[in-house]
Amino acid sequence: MSEGKAHTLPGDEKTVLIVDDDRDIGDILQQIILDQTNYKVVWIAESDLVLNAASYLRPSLLLLDYMLPSMDGLHLYDRLQTIETMRGVPTVLISASPTLPFDELRARGIYLLHKPFELEDLLDILAQLLSEQ
Repeated sequence: MSEGKAHTLPGDEKTVLIVDDDRDIGDILQQIILDQTNYKVVWIAESDLVLNAASYLRPSLLLLDYMLPSMDGLHLYDRLQTIETMRGVPTVLISASPTLPFDELRARGIYLLHKPFELEDLLDILAQLLSEQ
């Protein structure tokens, strides 16, 4: 687990939880969010670790890769929804796959960001979802 922190006032901190098994993508996402926003970032590469840590985390937003080794991002999302601290956390699914269960994503209120995406698209969706809290 890797954690970084941007400069914000205590109590104003919002945390983005990144779940992505690709170290390069996880590092890039973490660095972009820390450099371009005032959000705290927690990055966890493995779905099992996320499930174990979820009850201790209180993320403001979940940035979730769809293609994970042990289970897909949608299945992980469903499992996380059974944990009180994760219930109702706005979620953005990141994927390069052209075949996604769009109806299931829509039914769960999960936002989609298609890889490759523009930096501005990522920052816009973070700002939109985190400003609603």
